[in-house]
Amino acid sequence: MKKIFIGIVVILVVIGGVLFYGASQSGTIIRSGILEYAPKATGANVDLNKVNVSLFGGSAGLSGLMVGNPKGFKSDYAFKVGDMAVKLDLKSLASDVICIKEIRIDGADLIYEIGTKGNNISKIQKNIEAYTASLGLAASESDSSAKFIVDHIYITGTKVKLASDLLGGKGAALPLPDIHLKNIGTEDKGATAGEVGSAVFGAVNKGLGKIITKDMINNSLGSVKKKLGDIFK
Repeated sequence: MKKIFIGIVVILVVIGGVLFYGASQSGTIIRSGILEYAPKATGANVDLNKVNVSLFGGSAGLSGLMVGNPKGFKSDYAFKVGDMAVKLDLKSLASDVICIKEIRIDGADLIYEIGTKGNNISKIQKNIEAYTASLGLAASESDSSAKFIVDHIYITGTKVKLASDLLGGKGAALPLPDIHLKNIGTEDKGATAGEVGSAVFGAVNKGLGKIITKDMINNSLGSVKKKLGDIFK
């Protein structure tokens, strides 16, 4: 009887070890996937330091996420966040549609760059939409693409710097209104990662429209004119 008990304990320990190993590996797999596909979708460099997954807590944490700028923009980056928290429905990981209960992005830094090519946030949104559309035929013919349902996305405490490519990405900082997105994707039609990304950047761009006034843009353009005047003195 004692040997049977010891055998059961050993089996449980082995199973536990496999589960924890799988959880640690899943973070590596998620990070690799983001670094492979996000640059293609955004048209910009993407860096991500680490992804931690809690198997039993149903949560994941992303740290050191940075989305660069598309070609033609000169600021250091478009979007940078130190930590991002995600709550998952663990049961959905084995299904065709992964359910994300909540995504929280707090204290991000964003550079809204206005220039001869428009603005960088709109450009990234358009790049994501174009990339998603380019995968339309493949997605309809294959069920291999990951699909998502996202219940809630919270973007809070974002600091925005208004900049111009003619000024090399320099400008004043101001707060972005908090954003709450909900019900992205359904059981019947899960959203692709590109569609989720497009929804996020679309909401950010809409929020920027509320705080970027004509006076602010005119002041920025005035600084550009002054700089150009100084050059030709």
